Amino acid sequence: MSEYIDANLTVIRKYLKKRKQCTSKLNNASIMEEFKEWNKDPLPKTESIWTLPDLTRNERLKNFCRSIKKEIR
Repeated sequence: MSEYIDANLTVIRKYLKKRKQCTSKLNNASIMEEFKEWNKDPLPKTESIWTLPDLTRNERLKNFCRSIKKEIR
């Protein structure tokens, strides 16, 4: 899971670097403020990382609800 997160953070950092080059200084500040938590380096190894499951498919939603023993109508 850590490799997957590291790979995603690399993609985010590359996007931010490109995005900063074509926006105004004020917009750059806003973008960096929004993404500052993702831009921390390095990723702490001692913190637990929680991710939300992809529930866009009906069978995944049913499986998730079954795992938490809750029914969503």
